[in-house]
Amino acid sequence: MRILSALLLLFALPGQLTPRPTRPAPATVLAFKNITVIDMTGAPPRRNMSVVISGNRIAALGKAGSVRIPKTAQVVNGQGKFLIPGLWDMHVHLLKERTPLPMFIANGVTGVRSMGGRPEELYQWREQVASRKLLGPRIVACGPVVDGPKPSNPDHAIAVGTEADGRQAVRSLKRGGADFVKVYDGLSRAAYFAVADEAKKQKIPFAGHVPIAVTSFEAADAGQQSIEHLGNILRSISTLEPEMIEQQVRAVVKPSNKPNDFTSIPTRIAARTKIELETYSEQKAKRLFERFVRNKTWQVPTLATKRSLALVDEGRFFDDPRMKYIPPSQREAWKPENNFFLKYRTPEFIEVRKKLYEKELQLVSAMHRAGVGFMAGTDVPGAYTYPGFSLHDELALFVEAGFTPMEALQAATRNPAMFLGELNSSGTVERGKLADLVLLDADPLDDINNTKRISAVILNGRYLSKGALQKMLSEIEAAASKS
Repeated sequence: MRILSALLLLFALPGQLTPRPTRPAPATVLAFKNITVIDMTGAPPRRNMSVVISGNRIAALGKAGSVRIPKTAQVVNGQGKFLIPGLWDMHVHLLKERTPLPMFIANGVTGVRSMGGRPEELYQWREQVASRKLLGPRIVACGPVVDGPKPSNPDHAIAVGTEADGRQAVRSLKRGGADFVKVYDGLSRAAYFAVADEAKKQKIPFAGHVPIAVTSFEAADAGQQSIEHLGNILRSISTLEPEMIEQQVRAVVKPSNKPNDFTSIPTRIAARTKIELETYSEQKAKRLFERFVRNKTWQVPTLATKRSLALVDEGRFFDDPRMKYIPPSQREAWKPENNFFLKYRTPEFIEVRKKLYEKELQLVSAMHRAGVGFMAGTDVPGAYTYPGFSLHDELALFVEAGFTPMEALQAATRNPAMFLGELNSSGTVERGKLADLVLLDADPLDDINNTKRISAVILNGRYLSKGALQKMLSEIEAAASKS
């Protein structure tokens, strides 16, 4: 993922798809009648309900006839429709040129967690959305990531070489307005544990990748609140120690002495992955899952991105109708022959990546059965992922991995609210909670793909009809075609 993250910035072009400031009028009173509420508490759907929204809060909720609807309310007939909380994408990268914020809203994504970007943009967007000057999802952001002395993404990273550097990075991020600290692959052991300790002292959460020098066991014990992309899980649950794995890789893959020769990279990755798959320890995996549960270490597997990278050679991604929302330059950058992360792949690499993806689906299923907490995230705008749209793909992949539709939906609603410490004010459809909601034309508990059948979005109390959502997408499509 380090190389992929670097590519997101390498191919960014200035001036494309800049979010358009809006000043939506605050809602007064909005009411739904005869609607089915799926509140995401785990309770069965409640039919023939009335829901009243005053300002940006759910003011009343109850059986039809038991709730008084003010005469001045805008009334929506909810017959045959389903109301769920607004969705969260808990792993995105907001880039001014590549992630149009209304695209999230049009897909019912009312909140995102930005996992690294340029703070001068991120924090400004965060405040503009909060003050209703910009139409977009609520943003929780880390700002620059905390990486080793040679960061993968130097334009939005803090280079950390020592324990003192790590502690200073945490303090600087908190002063600068970061909602949390994101750790990255290149951190040394000493620097990582210094960051973890300082984050506790500063009372700021830390999350992110599991650095190469640290195991998933250690990350969980250190208090890392979420692990992205499954971290280095296979390496951590191998019967071999990491040093032995690397010794075996070096024995079969010799480094190239040619300048700018990257062909050995996929060969090395394939060799390492093959060893990790062959030395998988189910007993060690169970111990790790127990550690995750005990430490409340959340997982954000980003399966949608993993699938596209593993199966890109099957060609199913190239004619996706959602491509019309992506600028031509970005589409070109996504193509395997142009994508640095893919262009040097070998037949062995392709085959091993497919096996890895299947194993990761199995691991997600096993962790879920063990009680490990999950949240939905997509890693947009990586290759063949689409802001807002890909969150629905992620939910479907959760179901494929063994989640019930309710459990998959909770990974994008209730669980993010719990993770953020805001379950008392969001994440479920209950009286007094924020009115970030999605109105669906079909039951998502019957078929998780029904989350795509959006009739309307209620954003901070504001009703956005299907027509308004389609207009947003049409504008994004038009902007993409002109860029």
